Amino acid sequence: MGTRFEAPDWLRHRVETRIERNLGGLQIEFGQIYMVVNHGWRPRVGLRDVTLSKVDGTIVAQLADAQMSLAMRPLLSGVVQPKRISVSGLFGTLRREASGEVALSLAESEAPLRQAAGVPQLIEQFDSLLMTPALTALVAIETEALTLRYEDVRQGRAWTLDGGHLRLDRTGQDVSIAGGFSVLSGRDYASTVEANYSSAIGDTAAEIGILISEIASEDIAAQSPAFGWLQVLRAPISGSLRGGIGSDGELLPFSASMQIGAGVLQPTDQTLPIPFHGASSYITFTPKTQTLRFDELSVDSGWGAGTMEGQAHLSGVEDGQLTDLVGQLRFSDLRLNPKDLYETPLELTGIAADFKLELDPFRLRLGEMLIRDGDSQILIEGELRAGNIGWDYDVTGHVDQVDAERVKQLWPEAAPPKPRKWVGENLWEGTARDVNLALRGRNGGKPFVYLDLGFEDGVVQFQKDMPPLRNAKGQFSLYGKRLVVMATEGTISADQGGDIDVAGTSFIIPDTSIKDGGPGIARIRASGPVTAVLSLLNRPPLSVLKNSSLPVDLGSGLVTVAGTLSLPLKEKVPVEEIAYHYQGHIEDVQTSILVPGHQLSASRLNLNGDQNRVEIQGRGQLSGVPISARWQMALGKDVSKASRVEGTVELSQSAVEAFHLGLPKGSISGQALGEFSVDLTPDAPPQLSLQSNLAGAGLQVPSLGWSISPETTGSLSLTATLGEVALVDQFDLTAPGLSAAGSISTRDGGGLDRAQFDTVTVGNWMQGSAELVGRGNVAPAINVLGGVLDMRRSPFTAASGAAGSGGDSGPISLQLNRLQVTDSIALDGFRGRFSTLGGFNGEFSGALNGQTAISGHVVPQKGGVATRIRSNDAGGVFRSAGVLRHGQGGSFDMTLTPADKPGEYDGHIKVQNTRVKDGPTMVALVNSLSLIGLIDELAGQGILFTGVEARFRLGSSYLVLHESSAVGPSIGLSMDGNYDLARGVLNMRGVLSPIYMLNAIGRVFTRKGEGLIGFAFTLRGTADEPKVQVNPLSGLAPGMFREIFRGPAPTIPGQPAPKPPSPSPNVAPSSSPAEDR
Repeated sequence: MGTRFEAPDWLRHRVETRIERNLGGLQIEFGQIYMVVNHGWRPRVGLRDVTLSKVDGTIVAQLADAQMSLAMRPLLSGVVQPKRISVSGLFGTLRREASGEVALSLAESEAPLRQAAGVPQLIEQFDSLLMTPALTALVAIETEALTLRYEDVRQGRAWTLDGGHLRLDRTGQDVSIAGGFSVLSGRDYASTVEANYSSAIGDTAAEIGILISEIASEDIAAQSPAFGWLQVLRAPISGSLRGGIGSDGELLPFSASMQIGAGVLQPTDQTLPIPFHGASSYITFTPKTQTLRFDELSVDSGWGAGTMEGQAHLSGVEDGQLTDLVGQLRFSDLRLNPKDLYETPLELTGIAADFKLELDPFRLRLGEMLIRDGDSQILIEGELRAGNIGWDYDVTGHVDQVDAERVKQLWPEAAPPKPRKWVGENLWEGTARDVNLALRGRNGGKPFVYLDLGFEDGVVQFQKDMPPLRNAKGQFSLYGKRLVVMATEGTISADQGGDIDVAGTSFIIPDTSIKDGGPGIARIRASGPVTAVLSLLNRPPLSVLKNSSLPVDLGSGLVTVAGTLSLPLKEKVPVEEIAYHYQGHIEDVQTSILVPGHQLSASRLNLNGDQNRVEIQGRGQLSGVPISARWQMALGKDVSKASRVEGTVELSQSAVEAFHLGLPKGSISGQALGEFSVDLTPDAPPQLSLQSNLAGAGLQVPSLGWSISPETTGSLSLTATLGEVALVDQFDLTAPGLSAAGSISTRDGGGLDRAQFDTVTVGNWMQGSAELVGRGNVAPAINVLGGVLDMRRSPFTAASGAAGSGGDSGPISLQLNRLQVTDSIALDGFRGRFSTLGGFNGEFSGALNGQTAISGHVVPQKGGVATRIRSNDAGGVFRSAGVLRHGQGGSFDMTLTPADKPGEYDGHIKVQNTRVKDGPTMVALVNSLSLIGLIDELAGQGILFTGVEARFRLGSSYLVLHESSAVGPSIGLSMDGNYDLARGVLNMRGVLSPIYMLNAIGRVFTRKGEGLIGFAFTLRGTADEPKVQVNPLSGLAPGMFREIFRGPAPTIPGQPAPKPPSPSPNVAPSSSPAEDR
């Protein structure tokens, strides 16, 4: 039993014949036949080197070894029927044509053993063999060492399945087939496939099961359009499939589970692989509707992980290959981290997506992907394509709202990094609304990114050195490399001064790809309190007030400004690398700090500047005085910190009072404009320069009798140091009738301290130096320190109005080199102290024509100023005046009042105890009367006159003697007439009364100075050589009849005889106090 023995030749031929009878025309050849009878007397026949061929010799099958056990019952009846068949070393080729037909060949030649419309039909053919009489007893077929080559003409691919085994079992009318192979793939992992098939003999319906292990994804994708979507993967897949075939031969729905190992998503060799760690899928495919249902699809990749479900429709199948797949997926959870862009993956739930997958060329389209993330709803659409050298993609997204913190979480660290860093560091709080996102990528290059969103309730730091923008509302956009943030609403809380409204402000990064030091641009629109804006600008690195002594709260007002700031985006930006410019205006300006001690106000000031300078200009008021000014200051590391104010200021009485200049009220009427500049240097007092043509301003100095009307122009210029106490270093004034040059100092608290004028010219009547000394709130004192004053041309006449009601112009002190009274009368070394309180008055002293000392005082009277002059040398006064050169001694008292003609004075003289010695006029007169005693007296001590009185008019060149008398013990005289002061020529008439002391008995009937007996005379010629004519007969006429011989009074040539003025009771010389002296 169990012994193997070779069959004889006759048996060999008989077996060949019997087998060929059941092969349907095929012929069989084999190299050896043997038989084994096992226990139970069941014989088993074995064949070696078996070849099946067609009649023409075409080989259709070859196998190394075939064995079969015979069924005993038929064998006892003489019928040989195999019960079990076992084959080994079989090589087969299964070929699928482009039409879908399949052919099975069991030899290396191409001649197929069986052909069918499809695999189910091919199985059906083998199924029909089991119904032949020769195989009715067959219950099992086993194959070992099976090699199967599978060729797919449509795809141009072939697979070799090696080391296979296959077993067919028949139980009654049911047939089951099970087998397994190793797939030769050339990969670094072993791939196997196992399959089972069960059906009823004669029925097309069947159940199919497949189990795979480590099969390449692209190999699986090639087997059925239902798995075509797997061709984009490069990964091993293990899993199982359960399906079936209906009685009509159509595929029934099947389900599959797949465990996808680590691999990559890579549709083409040119595309950059997207790695994944693994995936699993549970799907159901319905061939009738070409629908795939993803009961579960889990992915764990380098880009993320998640679980989803959904369904897809095989919308495009060509030549048995999947081209298009359209479907919907719902993610129960999703964790995204593409390229490890996030420190921790993003976790998203509630995602639904519509998609279409096109495989050749690869294109994944997202019709709409809806993501619910907390309170946010995210919509994404776009497509992913395999480009020539990498991935191409176009993705757009929309988010209804998302808070700032979530924006930072959703924004990948490297996509792109610069904008994300800016947002992460500078967007502190807020809510984004209507977010629009677009990504564009070509050939694996850097993506083009577009992001646009509106934000509200934001807290944004525009610049790291500035306070954040709060309550921000606006737009954020990223277009490629350009980032823009625009605030339509928002405020910045400054360190001092309150909030600044920055609506309209934007921040721009033109090129976010620049790694370090790329430019950032802030376009600023701001409005807020002055203090708040200055506080903001005074923060580093600008620190605009760093080098000044000004505080940020230097004033009040509302600033509105627009400007642009550009700086490199890097750590520790040097101030010289910051560029900016701005312009705007300030409204309702109020400050008492810019100009200490004065309130500066303006309804509107314009400002502009850049990194090199700052400028403020406009019109306003300084302590109520209209002013128009422009302030400029240079900025920069190595430039001077000095600044300058230029403009115009009103010159008016209001300005005098506002700036406490100390000028008398009414000194200025109207207003003129002055052009000024002020240089402001840190740690130094301001330097002022002022010029004006005085047009529009009327000026007057009552104490000088000078004024100009507003229609008159002149020139005013000054330079001043505006320290705690202002100092006018240089002052120049030139106007019709007045010029002055000097310096002015002020007092603590304002007001004039001292004005010193080295040169002063008033009209054509005064030249010299003078000073004004401040006296607080009252008019300053005037000190004339030298020079010449010409009373002939001065305004102080009877018509000048100097007397009476003039206001107090302050005390006046005169120290003149010369006071010219007339053409021939002057006072040298003139000293005087005067006041205008109640009219011009005061005392003075000097030397008449530089010779005889006199003193006097002036008092106001109706119509002008009266002058009283005194001297202790009356003779010297007469000599110095050129009136009487031979007088000596005596007291002198004279009053002068301005006449109605400018430059002339009416006077009254009273002289006591003066002598005339050797006077040519007197000698001539005495000689003419042969008064020997008087001649001796003249030659000796001189003739004594105890009293002399005269009334006269003193003009510029004439002295008109209206009435005079001179009396003494020896003689009495009365005289009137005129005297040419310039030529020294007399034209007088008079009466001489000898022995006046005895002759005076008749003076009651005569003029003062005349006695009862008197001789009428005339004097003509010069004072040194007079011509005397005496009427001897007049001595015989009593005094009361003397007028008969007197003749008419002499007159100035060309003028009528003047009417003697009435004496003024206020100024007429009196005997007291002069006589008492």
